[in-house]
Amino acid sequence: MNQLSREQMLGYLLGALDSADHEQVETDLDHDPELRAELDRLSACVRCLGLDEEPRHDEPPAGLVERTCRFVAAQTEPLVTRSAALSSYYGAEQQRRMTWYDMTTAAAVLVVAASLFFPAVSFSRFQSQIAGCQNHLRLIGLGMHGFSDAQPDHSFPSPEQEGNRAAAGVVASLLVANQFADSTAFLCPGSQERRRVANFRVPFPQELDAAVGKELTAMQHSMGGDFGYNFGYVVDGKLQPPCNSGRGQYVLVADAPSNTQLHRVSSNHRGRGQNVLYEDGHVQFILQIPSPHLPDDPYHNREGWVSAGLDREDAVLGASGDHPLPITLINNSGR
Repeated sequence: MNQLSREQMLGYLLGALDSADHEQVETDLDHDPELRAELDRLSACVRCLGLDEEPRHDEPPAGLVERTCRFVAAQTEPLVTRSAALSSYYGAEQQRRMTWYDMTTAAAVLVVAASLFFPAVSFSRFQSQIAGCQNHLRLIGLGMHGFSDAQPDHSFPSPEQEGNRAAAGVVASLLVANQFADSTAFLCPGSQERRRVANFRVPFPQELDAAVGKELTAMQHSMGGDFGYNFGYVVDGKLQPPCNSGRGQYVLVADAPSNTQLHRVSSNHRGRGQNVLYEDGHVQFILQIPSPHLPDDPYHNREGWVSAGLDREDAVLGASGDHPLPITLINNSGR
C-alpha cells in the first residue's frame, strides 16, 4: 500500500479518524481498487477479532440501592434509638450536642458504606485490566493474522530451533519489525512487571542477532513483554511454526506463564486467571488451568514438558526468554 497505512485503514474501520482524514481515506479508496480490496480483507479480520463489537454493559442487580439502605438502617437503628433516649434524659442543652453514640452511629454508617464501595472499586479496576489486556491480545492477533497472510504457507511468527532467535519472545520482535504491531501492545495492564519496565521497546531481530552474553539474555527475557507465545511443534526432530487453520481451541498467545505459580499459570491479573488468544482470533479469560475450556494444557506439552508441541495440535506457550527445545523436565507433582 503506497497511499494509506494499515493504521489509517484500521482507524477508518473503527471510526477513529477525524472528518478530514475520513474523507481523504474514502477518496483514496474510490480511486484505488487494490486499496479497496485490502480494506475488505482488513475488515474481515476486524470482525473475526471482535473489534467491531459494542462493549458489554452489565446492569447492577435490581434493587441493590434499596437493599443497601435497608441494611444500613437495620444496623444503625439500635444506636440511634439509644442516642435519642439519652438526649431526652439529659435535656435540651445536651440534645444540641453530638454525643458519643451519635459519633458511633456515623462511624457505623461509614464502615458499612466503605465495605460496599471499596470492594466494588477494586473489582471494577480488576475487570478494566482484564478488558485492557484482551484488547492488546486482539491487536496482537490482528498482527499475527497479517503476518500469516503474508507467508506462502500461512505460518505464524515463531522462535527458531537454535541461535539468538531461539526464544519465544522473538514473536513480538518479528511482528514489530514487519509493522504488524506496536511495542505497547505487548504490555498487559494487569502485570506487576509493567511497573518496572521504563520506556519498554521490543527490539528488532537485527538487534537480537547482534547481541551477545548478558545483553542477549536480558533482551530475550524482556522482548516479549507480559505475554507468552506459541513454540511451534516438532516433526522428525525439526521445529515447525504453527500455521493458520482457523482453529477455535488452538492457543497462539496468552498471559505469560510463571514458574512460581501452580501449574505454571500466569502471575498477571494477581494470579487469578489468564487471557488467552486462540488461532481463530477470539480472546477468553480462563480462571484456572486445567480447565474444561482448554482441553490442551497451553503451558506444557502432552508429556508435561515446557517445550515445543509433539504435533501440530499440541499448543505450548513459553515466556519471552524460554527456549523452544529445553532439556528441563517439569515437575508434574502438582498437576
